[in-house]
Amino acid sequence: MMKTFTSIIIDDERPARLMIKQLLGKHAHAIGLIGEANSGGSAIELIEKLKPDLIFLDIQMHDMDGFSMLVRLKHKPMVIFTTAYEQYALKAFQENALDYLVKPIDEQMFLKSVEKIVRWNNAQPQVDFSRLRDMFEGLQPKKEISALPIKIKDGFLLVRLNTVVYLEAGQGYVTLHTDDGGTHLSELSLSQLEEKLPNNFMRVQKSYIVNKDKIHAVTKHFNNRMVLTMDDRQGSRIMTGTTYIEHIRAFLDH
Repeated sequence: MMKTFTSIIIDDERPARLMIKQLLGKHAHAIGLIGEANSGGSAIELIEKLKPDLIFLDIQMHDMDGFSMLVRLKHKPMVIFTTAYEQYALKAFQENALDYLVKPIDEQMFLKSVEKIVRWNNAQPQVDFSRLRDMFEGLQPKKEISALPIKIKDGFLLVRLNTVVYLEAGQGYVTLHTDDGGTHLSELSLSQLEEKLPNNFMRVQKSYIVNKDKIHAVTKHFNNRMVLTMDDRQGSRIMTGTTYIEHIRAFLDH
């Protein structure tokens, strides 16, 4: 007699949970539904309490991503991920013994997942979910921001990035220099800002990041350096670092 697997649906969108629930109703002989959760936090409690054989897990939820949820679990169920981002999921899941479904879920693809679960027969593949999360995040495009929040006395000021000429690291803070000659202090480090900034910003030495679109002129300097004249009110001049030269040349060629 074929085993009926117990399952929980985890998704912060009610229509998605309903869709999976309806599909499961057609395969109740193989997979029985014993619970639902609308967040990663509530799912952890439910999983540890009910100890399901299988979970249908949304990758991107409002409180945490599915991978972060999985690494916190003591009970390790089998996992079928659900995602709206097919182009990001393909490589990550093809390289691991897991399954995933792309929203809106196709009934035939769902059937194939059910058949795979039956073949697994409750033998959860050994997967490093932390590594899988890193791989998944690496496949996603960098989210480009258009402004940086700067703390002021009564709240925050949003400095538009299209006005920022360069960023300069000082003692414990970073100064944003804008094209009108203004300056703003950020509490983030230059490295932290480098991670957030869009692709038109480049590190040119240890203490400077410049906006490529605001470079007025480039002149050669001795010792394999360059001097960047910026397109701001002061015509600021920034000396590049020797260790960044190849990166800068490649960046300026694009």
